[in-house]
Amino acid sequence: MQLMSIEDLAIYLGVAKRTIYKYLADGDCPPYIKLSSKNISFDRADVDAWLESKKVYPERGGEKVDSTNADSNRTPASRLDPDRWPWTARAKASLEAARRQARDDGFAQVGTEHLLLGILSVPECLGAVILARLGVSDQCRQRYAQTPHAPEKPVRGKVPLSEDVEKAVECAREQASQWGHTYLGAEHLLAGILMAQRGAGFQILSDLGVTLARVQEETAKLVVCRQTAGE
Repeated sequence: MQLMSIEDLAIYLGVAKRTIYKYLADGDCPPYIKLSSKNISFDRADVDAWLESKKVYPERGGEKVDSTNADSNRTPASRLDPDRWPWTARAKASLEAARRQARDDGFAQVGTEHLLLGILSVPECLGAVILARLGVSDQCRQRYAQTPHAPEKPVRGKVPLSEDVEKAVECAREQASQWGHTYLGAEHLLAGILMAQRGAGFQILSDLGVTLARVQEETAKLVVCRQTAGE
C-alpha cells in the first residue's frame, strides 16, 4: 500500500489543493483512509482505479460516453482527449523551465533540446532521476551547450512549442497509456522525446546511447508500469 496525503494527491493529479478539497466536498473523490478528524490519506491503487473510472471514449458527433457503456469497437483509452490528461506538477515545471531555457538562449520556439534541459532542471522529477541513473545528466548539459544555433527574433510572452515538442508530448501520452498511467509525468516526456525521434534533444540522447528501451527499463524500476492490452 502506498499512501498519499492531500498534498501528494494534488501533485499526482497536477491540480491545486483546493481542487482536492472540492472533490471531497462533492463526494467525487478516490476512497480514503481517515487517520484522524483532520488527517486523511489515499491509497495510490485506489487513486489509479478512480482515475480509470473517469475515462471516456470519443463518440461520433463529438459526444462522449462513459467507458462502461463503450463497446469493443470504440476508440481505445490511449486516444482520449489529451486535454483531459492531468500533468504532474513536476512535468509542468519541466515544460516551463524549457520555455525559459529557449527564451534565455534566443530561440523563437521550444525545441526538444530545451525540453530535455527543462527535465534536468527539475532534479526531483522522475525524468531527471532516470537520466541521473543512466549517468548522462552532465553530458546532456554539455552537449546542449555545444549545439550551435543562430539567435532568432525574440518572442514576447510565452515561447511557443515547436512541432517537434508537440510530437514528443503526443508520444509521451501514448507511452503513459501503454504503461497504464492516467497522468503525464516528466518520465513520459523523456520517453516521448525518444519516441518522436525529432530535434536536437533526441540527437543528444541518441549520441549518448540513451535509448527508449533503457528509459522504459529504468522507469519500470521506479513506478508501476503495466503493459495494457491492445496498445
